[in-house]
Amino acid sequence: MYDTVVIKSPEIDQETVQKIMTFCRLYEGVDIFTGELLYRFTSGDLEGSYDYRIRIKVDNTEWIKGDSPVPKRVETYWHVVVECSLHKLLMNHNCYGGPADIKRSIAYLVRFLEDVMYVKLPEYKEWEVKRLDVAKIYYFKDKNICKKIVGNLRNSYYTRRKPIIYDTSVMFSGSTTTVKIYWKGPEFEKHDYKRIKKYILREVDRSWNKDNCDLLQHKLAMLQKHFDKVLEKAYRIIRYECEIKARKLKEAFESDTVLVKSLSDEKLHEIAEIELFKLMKEDDNMDIVRRSDLVLERLHQIYATSQANALYSTWTKLVQFGEQTTKETISRATFYRHKKLLIEAGVSWFCSVVNLKPFSIVPEDFSFTSERYVLADVDPEVIEKLGSVA
Repeated sequence: MYDTVVIKSPEIDQETVQKIMTFCRLYEGVDIFTGELLYRFTSGDLEGSYDYRIRIKVDNTEWIKGDSPVPKRVETYWHVVVECSLHKLLMNHNCYGGPADIKRSIAYLVRFLEDVMYVKLPEYKEWEVKRLDVAKIYYFKDKNICKKIVGNLRNSYYTRRKPIIYDTSVMFSGSTTTVKIYWKGPEFEKHDYKRIKKYILREVDRSWNKDNCDLLQHKLAMLQKHFDKVLEKAYRIIRYECEIKARKLKEAFESDTVLVKSLSDEKLHEIAEIELFKLMKEDDNMDIVRRSDLVLERLHQIYATSQANALYSTWTKLVQFGEQTTKETISRATFYRHKKLLIEAGVSWFCSVVNLKPFSIVPEDFSFTSERYVLADVDPEVIEKLGSVA
């Protein structure tokens, strides 16, 4: 499914420029001439309203990298750059049930902007894509499974990328993609859930009078119940995100300017899956083993005794200390050779423990590259909204 997108419009006329600028100042009180502008679009209707944010920038300049290694800002045509979570726009949160059709999702976004700002924008197919995030949702029966998985993420390793590690997430940032895996529950509770509650209470307070107090109380209770259920479900979700940057998009779609009309859901998900494999070193086509007794058995089935034992020794270090520390304990050539042989044998060191007993609450058949625990269903609300887009 898709989440954040950054898109740039074709040229817009002066009338449209002025309308957008006027709208922005009226609704947020932020002068668009200073650069980036943060919008808060709310419908005013308590049910279904949500304090989600769309970032808009109207500009007639662009950063160009010519012969000099330092980019220069040059004057160009008037255009609008939009950054938005498609998932939140369509569903009011991005925990699950998000859109799987990128073209229809962007079409919906452009039409939404037209309706809210009372402007006519260029056809969505001709907008340039600057960034696109692909997400994958893993759903488990017990939140403690998620806790165990994020604990193991601390030992994750992505070649030539330094990990950014938090309590419940790990991120690897690069020039072409950024990959992130995190426990959705704590993240949602800290950010969106808290903001939603404030928004609901603010709207109730703003609309309150003695004639509608019973109705508002009922609406407030229903909304609170709904988002409490979302939060409960979020605590059983691990989320993988692949931010595909402009450079990668240009490479994948073989174009200096990637337009919405040239996007392919299949290609975008392929990019995300390749990045996931680079991080996890697991393939769904493999019969993955991660329990120590099964690992030892697998290695002795494939390799000679001395090599199998050496590989097992490296595997135990990978499990206990992670790739970076293990790399420092053996020669560079041995590390990469052993890692390659372990991957080829279908041996994983993610969510593993050196223990001959069934190792943990994490299901033995779980793999990030498998679809077994993926929650890919698109929410009916999203299907209905996208169905209204031509």
